[in-house]
Amino acid sequence: MGRPENPIDAPPHRGELARRLRDIRALAGVTYNDMAQGSTTSAATFKRTASGATVPKWSRVRDFVEACGIPSRKAEADTYLSLYGLWVKARMEERGTLALTAPAPRLIADAADLSQALRVVYERAGAPPLRQVQRDGGGPLYLPLSTLARIVGRQTLPATSHQLHAYLLGCGVPDGRLREWTDAWSKVTQASRLEVVGQARYWFLSSDPVVKSRAA
Repeated sequence: MGRPENPIDAPPHRGELARRLRDIRALAGVTYNDMAQGSTTSAATFKRTASGATVPKWSRVRDFVEACGIPSRKAEADTYLSLYGLWVKARMEERGTLALTAPAPRLIADAADLSQALRVVYERAGAPPLRQVQRDGGGPLYLPLSTLARIVGRQTLPATSHQLHAYLLGCGVPDGRLREWTDAWSKVTQASRLEVVGQARYWFLSSDPVVKSRAA
C-alpha cells in the first residue's frame, strides 16, 4: 500500500474531508498509483486531494471516489451526498462563511433578507466560479457576469423572475424549490414598487403649487 501518509493538519471540516477520502481509499485497497491507472488524473494529484493541505475542487473529490471504484450513479450515491455536504462545509470554513445564516424563503420579509438568503445559497453551493454559475443558469443572456457578481456581493437583487431562476439554478437549487423563491422575490419587489410609488406621489404633492396653496 506504499509509504504511510503524512498526518493531517487542517481545520475541522477540511481535515474530516481528507480523512474520509483516505478511509475510502483504504477500504478499496488501492494505492494512488492504482487509482491513476486508466485515469487522466495523476497519482500525485490524488494524493494531494486527500492531503488536507487545501480544499480540493469538488470535481477532484468526485474523481478520487470514482477511482476507488465507487460509481456515482449507483447505490453508493449516499457516499457522494455525504461527501458533498462535508466538502461544502470545508469550503465555507475556508472562506470564513460557516456562520452565515438567512431566513427560509417563506420567512423572507424584505430586500435585506432576500439579499442575504441569495448569498447563503451561493456559499452553500460551495462558492463556485461565477462563470460556472452563469453557465449552469442558462448563460449570459439570462445572467450577465456583472449582475451575478453584484447579487453575490449583496449589491443588488435579480431584476426579473427569470434572472432569479437563472441564479438559483446556477447555484444548484432544484426546480421544485423555485416557486417558494419566486414567491419571496415577488413579495419583496412588490413592496419596493409600492414604496417607490408612494415616494413619487409625496414628491408630486409636496411640489405642486396648487396643493401647497390649498394647504396654506
